[in-house]
Amino acid sequence: MHTLTEALNQPESWLAGHYDIAVIGAGHAGCEAALAAARLGCRTILFTMNLDAVANMPCNPNIGGTAKGQLVREIDALGGEMGRAADRTMIQFRMLNRSRGPAVLSPRAQIDRRRYQMDMKAVIERQDGLHLRQAEIVALLSSDDPVLSDGSASADNPASENGQRLRIAGVLTKTGAVYACGSVIIATGTYLESRIIIGASQYPGGPDGLFPSHGLSASIREAGMPMQRFKTGTPARINRRSVDFSLMERQDGDDRPVPFSFDHEDRTEQADWLPIQEPCFLTYTSPATRTLTLDNISRSPLFSGAIEGVGPRYCPSIEDKFVKFPDKERHQVFIEPTGRDTDELYVQGMSSSMPEEVQLGMLRSVLGLEHVQIMRSAYAIEYDCLDPTGLEPTLAAKTADGLFFAGQVNGTSGYEEAAAQGLVAGINAVRNLRGEPPVVIDRARAYIGVLIDDLVTKGTREPYRMMTARAEYRLMLRQDNADSRLTPLGHEIGLISEERYRRFLTKEQQIQEEIARCSRTTVKPIESVNGVLARLGTTTLNNPATLSELLRRPELTYDCLAPLDLDRPDLPQPVRYAVEVALKYEGYIRLEEERIRRFHKLEDRLIPPGIDYDAIHGLRLEARQKLKRLLPGTVGQAARVSGVSPADISVLLVYLDVQKRSARS
Repeated sequence: MHTLTEALNQPESWLAGHYDIAVIGAGHAGCEAALAAARLGCRTILFTMNLDAVANMPCNPNIGGTAKGQLVREIDALGGEMGRAADRTMIQFRMLNRSRGPAVLSPRAQIDRRRYQMDMKAVIERQDGLHLRQAEIVALLSSDDPVLSDGSASADNPASENGQRLRIAGVLTKTGAVYACGSVIIATGTYLESRIIIGASQYPGGPDGLFPSHGLSASIREAGMPMQRFKTGTPARINRRSVDFSLMERQDGDDRPVPFSFDHEDRTEQADWLPIQEPCFLTYTSPATRTLTLDNISRSPLFSGAIEGVGPRYCPSIEDKFVKFPDKERHQVFIEPTGRDTDELYVQGMSSSMPEEVQLGMLRSVLGLEHVQIMRSAYAIEYDCLDPTGLEPTLAAKTADGLFFAGQVNGTSGYEEAAAQGLVAGINAVRNLRGEPPVVIDRARAYIGVLIDDLVTKGTREPYRMMTARAEYRLMLRQDNADSRLTPLGHEIGLISEERYRRFLTKEQQIQEEIARCSRTTVKPIESVNGVLARLGTTTLNNPATLSELLRRPELTYDCLAPLDLDRPDLPQPVRYAVEVALKYEGYIRLEEERIRRFHKLEDRLIPPGIDYDAIHGLRLEARQKLKRLLPGTVGQAARVSGVSPADISVLLVYLDVQKRSARS
């Protein structure tokens, strides 16, 4: 890797500027990272290879969904931008999993993808301290003065040999411009050495027909970061005028859309705040789809061996579905709008890398798509990405000071996962420059914590997707209480304004006061009361009961008890819902809180840096090797490392106790 001085000594290079932080890539991760850094007072530059691709949605035109909606609300609670932009540009809203309880309730919105891009680009352009620049970054530049290693030098970490490791000092563009900076955040998505695959046609390319990134991947390897190669894909886009919607099942949005952003909570009871919602449609593959796919399976790059990268398990291609699920008669296909001002539709559920003529036949075998016209062919894309176990929980590189990574370059999939990482990387890049303690969100506090902890502790061998099943404490990590969990932290960091924080404190006070009132307000077993309860389909009273006791009945809600509660205050809907959940699930919440307390006993137990795992007798060889490579910062993190058993953790705890007593004596 060249140093900053060496780069400037090249005849074609020149110093283009000095910045505190440089962000490479203006996708969802890069946008959040750059905005966070600039809003925290750092002079920031955000690079993109194409200004028209800022905050692009190259795949599905929606934000949120199961577990992903929780991430968006957490991003907003910390002071990020995605939720606000989604509210401004959504064209349909649905709250998923309404029948399954509050722990998995997840907001999801169809987005006008072009308006979202324009909206986010405008926010970035108008942000003080942030410079948006079209340029391709081809190399990282190191400082002439490396920093002392933290003792983590190893064969897996060549950049930290001889007791030193790299210090990042700048970046180099394809045209020779040098930008000096204190920290770099790499958020390159799926562009690193990317390759588009459609049947036998393979060529260097990025999403949506954009150029790939060449050179930067090699520079990342030179920084000592472990790399791998993944694959993902996107379905075809089709013309609305060629679709017969009468043969499909129409799917409309909710009557009362719920905004993602807590800044917009006053809209919750306004059914008309999203005046026109665009419908989606559901259809299915046919026996002809299966036959055509399997007859041409040898032409699929996925099965011919042409694709080397590992694809996403939870978003398989249509050919993968027919091969892996031979007994399933048909597969769902969702037809989704990509915007209000375009006839381009997204075919959710039919990702493919088949040749174009096979794709057309497959689509025309689907009910309602018999005469469909393709506007953009489906394709697979292979790209370089990190093995994220090379990162700290702060998303900083273990091998180089001032280097951070966020988004799909870390092996994840999805806009929401990317934006969450970008926000955390932006915050920690700033704090690293200022010598402040990093922000690490644990998995008991947020889905963001689950996401990052899974990546850096366990790694991923396929594109990682957030799901509610990954969160052990999902009853506490609900979409509705993201502000309670994270807004105080966002305010402490400096991304939540004083005005918004005051509104948050008022809401919290209203919730606590109403919980207390419901717990002490008694309803008597009189005729009028029992008449109301009978109409609500619940058991009548023989003895007095508090409102909180009534709310624990599954069939009753806070709002339906209004006729029995004459002293009920006029509270906003989010407050009423929070009170209902707190009282209805009080027992479960108490059990969850006890589990979290036990979790923190291990999570708060720090492992000192430079610990010699070879000196710990009783550790199994596999555990010793894994711990030496991953260098977990806490006992809790060590316990989640694959290959480390509970017995190994017991040995580690005994060793730490002995070392602690020895230090005291």
